[in-house]
Amino acid sequence: MREVLLTALRLSVDLADRTVLDGIALAASAGEVVAVVGANGAGKTTLLRACAGLLPEATGDLALGGIDPRQTAPATLATLRAYAPQHPTSAWDYTLAELGSLAASPEAFHHWRARFGLGALEARRLSELSGGERKLAHLCLTFSALGDAYGKVLLLDEPTTALDLCRAELVARAVRANAQAGAAVLVATHDLAWARTCDRVLVLSEGRLVAAGPPDTALTAELVRATWGGA
Repeated sequence: MREVLLTALRLSVDLADRTVLDGIALAASAGEVVAVVGANGAGKTTLLRACAGLLPEATGDLALGGIDPRQTAPATLATLRAYAPQHPTSAWDYTLAELGSLAASPEAFHHWRARFGLGALEARRLSELSGGERKLAHLCLTFSALGDAYGKVLLLDEPTTALDLCRAELVARAVRANAQAGAAVLVATHDLAWARTCDRVLVLSEGRLVAAGPPDTALTAELVRATWGGA
């Protein structure tokens, strides 16, 4: 039986006097890739940030690796999970080589840089990269921070946005490889084709969980029309 690494029950978040998440329940186990989908503003980013322990104001039950991430020191959280935001930024215009030197494991960063096709760009500054290349550079940081994936949680917010088809496929394969190595993966995505390849899908609408389960049962034609307004 797979170990459950991430659980939430009645998870709710209010921001600026608005309920962004309303009573979410979820579980993600080792070896599993769970897609979080929904229209813009459905609460996907807030859900991942809450699960990462970045929203202490979130209410309800939440456990990541057996502990409450809202009450855990960042240094401890870093050993249990890796989180990639939808729009990563850097305060400094590093070269790729300099960015890699800041990674938890520069060797792992170098591995992912080569795997994602950035091997020849080490002298390029972030400002000189395309949007997709910058996205990949920050994903290299995230994957290298995860290290040994066994028993850890990987939280990815729109990791394939701005990527071409080839590199989006490389990221999808990397996500699956980390799950096969024993991580539980929660990935927010607008790519329903990718979501249909995941083990389970959570569908959010206006902060509520409206469907959950295997892709063929969660992403019915009727639900897709109701959620996105089209087939």
